[in-house]
Amino acid sequence: MKNLREARNEAGLTQKKISEIVGISQQSYSDYENGRTFPDEVTLINLANVLNVPIDYLLGRIDDFGVPVSLRQDFTDEEQSFLDLFRRLSRGERVQLLAFAAGLVGKGRPETETGG
Repeated sequence: MKNLREARNEAGLTQKKISEIVGISQQSYSDYENGRTFPDEVTLINLANVLNVPIDYLLGRIDDFGVPVSLRQDFTDEEQSFLDLFRRLSRGERVQLLAFAAGLVGKGRPETETGG
């Protein structure tokens, strides 16, 4: 499963600990993380619950912000990093950042001449 290891690491759990919580062997869990086998429906639900993530995230169908992977644009790494950071900001912080960015863009443009 595409994001299982990342979700486990984010939760601060070892393979041994999560396998104990879910009630499976550590080898089975390792096989899931490494794509050798796939959990049954009940185990998949339990893993998502323990890790506090949507099943679609574990399957790689959505990113960690809930955006369907199929809808993501082809951004450069720099653009994607900026977007990831932007999504973590509060609404007020986003407004401030957009105003700041608009100011930066405005500085690079020649002023418009007005007739009089």
